[in-house]
Amino acid sequence: MIDTRIFVVEDEILVAREIEGHLQKLGYHVVGIAASAETAVKQIAELQPNLVLVDIVLKGEQDGIAVAQEVRDRFQIPVIYLTAYVDGPTLDRAKHTYPFGYILKPFNQNALKANIEIALARHHAESKEKSTIINGTNCHSFDYLSILSHELRNPLAVILSSTELLEDSRYSVDETKKQKLIERIKSSTDRMNELIEDVLLIGQTDRETTLFNAEITNIVELCQILVEPWQCNPDRRHAIAFSHNPDQIYASVDEKLLWHLLNNLISNAIKYSPDGNPILLRLYSTDEAIYFEVEDRGIGILPEDMEYLFVPFQRGRNVGKLQGTGLGLAIAKRAAELHKGEITVHSRVGYGSTFTLKLPHVNHI
Repeated sequence: MIDTRIFVVEDEILVAREIEGHLQKLGYHVVGIAASAETAVKQIAELQPNLVLVDIVLKGEQDGIAVAQEVRDRFQIPVIYLTAYVDGPTLDRAKHTYPFGYILKPFNQNALKANIEIALARHHAESKEKSTIINGTNCHSFDYLSILSHELRNPLAVILSSTELLEDSRYSVDETKKQKLIERIKSSTDRMNELIEDVLLIGQTDRETTLFNAEITNIVELCQILVEPWQCNPDRRHAIAFSHNPDQIYASVDEKLLWHLLNNLISNAIKYSPDGNPILLRLYSTDEAIYFEVEDRGIGILPEDMEYLFVPFQRGRNVGKLQGTGLGLAIAKRAAELHKGEITVHSRVGYGSTFTLKLPHVNHI
């Protein structure tokens, strides 16, 4: 329970202060209180608490169940409902968010502590189990299916809850709300497809029987073709600059893997950079190696996240609403290793990041 940081979502200020008092007596640190869903999600993104206590009924268009769903989808933070609502439809909606607890008001302080400690222990165990699976030296298909099933729960829950709301005649859905629900379904479907494709790819690259198809490739030309769609897009929000030295660089590489690696690095640079900020791709060679540098002026990477940067399904705590599977950099690292190369990164929060891929001299012709 060392410095356990808890965020409270409650629209009755007196009740919120009462909850805060109980939590402080129990030795927890309340990092924030919000009365509406919109404010809650914004502050949770900034504060990154260890656990969120949320009431179901809140001021504004969204209720506490919507908050819980978004917190689980975006931040993987455990949520406990602290509410007076126990009717069937509400309970059905709540359970689809996979909460770590459901406490009824008026609550008992000991019950509150027990639920919090169990939730934290369960979350820690699940995170450890997932880490053990994805960091194992002998990963098998079953392991990846286990991870995939775990990660698919959130988008599936979003699709299910949104569909139920659209079908429920007791729930008033105007055209605006209807479009929001449809967009949630589409977004969740896209995320599921991305997850499946990335898990399949990382599973293939981790198998001992992986076929590494290296052939002599014009690296300069490959990079030019790679960045061209971004450079020619009339709706582009970032300038993509490519420089290289010398004019022609050839190497024996797996073109498909190298393409995917560089594409991931550039896509991340675009995703995590404010509109208008340039993205730079540099390619150069020395007597020892070929180097690729992807530089952005984006949000940067938190120092405490650097250790887990290339671990599958791990995402930076400062990514906010930006979607992602947490697999892109893991795939890039594995692709670099198959080339006997390495990826390093230099980053400063608020200033941007530079990822450097080094392919050793043995790949030159």
